[in-house]
Amino acid sequence: MTFKNKTKIVIFITITLVLDTAGFGIIFPILPDLLKELLHQDLSHAAKFAGILALAYAFMQFVFAPIIGYISDQYGRRPVLLFSLLGFSLDCFFMAFASTYELLVVGRIIAGITGATFAVASAAIVDISTEDERTKYFGYLHAAFALGFILGPLIGGILGEYNLRLPFVFTGCLTLVNMCYGYLYFPETNRVKSKAKFAFTTTFEQWKHIQSIQNVGLLLVVFFFLALASHSMESTWSFYTVGKYDWSKQQIGLSLTVIGILTLLIQTYLIQFVSKYLTDQQLITWGIVFSIGGLLLISLSSTALILWTGMILYLIGSIQQTGFQSLLSKLVQENKQGILQGILSSINGLTTLIGPLLFTYLFYTFSKPEHTFVFHGISFFVAAIFCLLALILFKKQMR
Repeated sequence: MTFKNKTKIVIFITITLVLDTAGFGIIFPILPDLLKELLHQDLSHAAKFAGILALAYAFMQFVFAPIIGYISDQYGRRPVLLFSLLGFSLDCFFMAFASTYELLVVGRIIAGITGATFAVASAAIVDISTEDERTKYFGYLHAAFALGFILGPLIGGILGEYNLRLPFVFTGCLTLVNMCYGYLYFPETNRVKSKAKFAFTTTFEQWKHIQSIQNVGLLLVVFFFLALASHSMESTWSFYTVGKYDWSKQQIGLSLTVIGILTLLIQTYLIQFVSKYLTDQQLITWGIVFSIGGLLLISLSSTALILWTGMILYLIGSIQQTGFQSLLSKLVQENKQGILQGILSSINGLTTLIGPLLFTYLFYTFSKPEHTFVFHGISFFVAAIFCLLALILFKKQMR
């Protein structure tokens, strides 16, 4: 099925994901001061309550992402995506004008419930693309994700210097503008949506339905291990570089910018090149192999050169994410793509609940000076083991 305005659709989806991810990232530079202001507490107490905000969002994603994906299969991508944008803008304004910590939690809950943007956007990409185009377009989505993580902290840091609430107002207004643009120019991409009346569904029912499709169940386990391993980076990178190399805040911030730029280049250009010569299965296999090698080098590094060599290998390994999404989309019927992408978002939500707690605790345990075996890179080493398990299961499934 062809779409005359495919380019406009891809541009809208890309902008939507950039704004969504940037909105998530703007909170990093300003959240500590915002929580200290609302709670009238010191930094350590603020960190504890920041964790609760993250858990509230991740739990809502775990529960509601498959349901939102199911609704997009039944009634279309367009209304669901516009609804998700509205929910995200409401979250931004809650954060901007919250006078109590409880209102921040409410905003995060709203964002978690409606925040199936990536899932619905991915399903829309499947709707408009052929199987040959799919890997390329999924690469654009992951590139948009990386760009958002570059812009988000930058916007938050700059605008936050003037006013702690200004970054949220700015992002909320941009999201509303994007929602209006989508309302006017984003067509419905789901041509096989159901005409049935609304029927209540649960996350458990959607999980059960997707797992019943041949070849998908074990692949979701593989995806779980890979998603879990990815949290080692965001959870402990700053702690690791401070503990091992005594980096400053400026060095950490610069490193995150470099990582974001490299990810953007890999997902925009490298994935387009290698996907011409490698199948989805080969992209996944080589991606996991590079991820394992990169994580091991990072965990065992003794110099900055080895550290960055490992990081580059790990980032190249991100091609497995694009290959995995493309492969799974080809195994599932057109009228179940929303459910599939919702399940993947749900798994990400689940690993967001587990990963940060696991990897920060591992770092805490093995970085204490009094510990017999001090190993600052333990989190990345364990993440490499998770990737190895994923590779073994994937090769078994492919056989």
